[in-house]
Amino acid sequence: MRLLIDTHILVWIVLNDRRLTAAQRNALSDPENDIMLSAVNAYELVHLQQLRRIPIEESIEVLQELVGFELADLPSDVWRHAEELPDIHRDPLDRLLVAHALSDGMTVVTADESIRRYPVPVL
Repeated sequence: MRLLIDTHILVWIVLNDRRLTAAQRNALSDPENDIMLSAVNAYELVHLQQLRRIPIEESIEVLQELVGFELADLPSDVWRHAEELPDIHRDPLDRLLVAHALSDGMTVVTADESIRRYPVPVL
């Protein structure tokens, strides 16, 4: 399974945060699963670091080595999926995350209840 992690999930992994569910921990530690980070979330992480809104200072490259995720570029058709999404959530970065997952057949790992309402596999 290809798991597309939301930004807060990456932060929780690094901090070993107890808010990660058992199902999320199991899926993320399963060597059969690929952990993916969208370029959208890489941007969001860097932006939040610049604003000092998250307690992580490591670069994307260091986090990639630490967590073992693959950085996934946005597919060229992601806009098609984004425009077809129901009007559930106004956050454009979250909508792009969902569209990216739909475009590449990935499961989103998130605690965001709004994302969970979209027609996308979620863990």
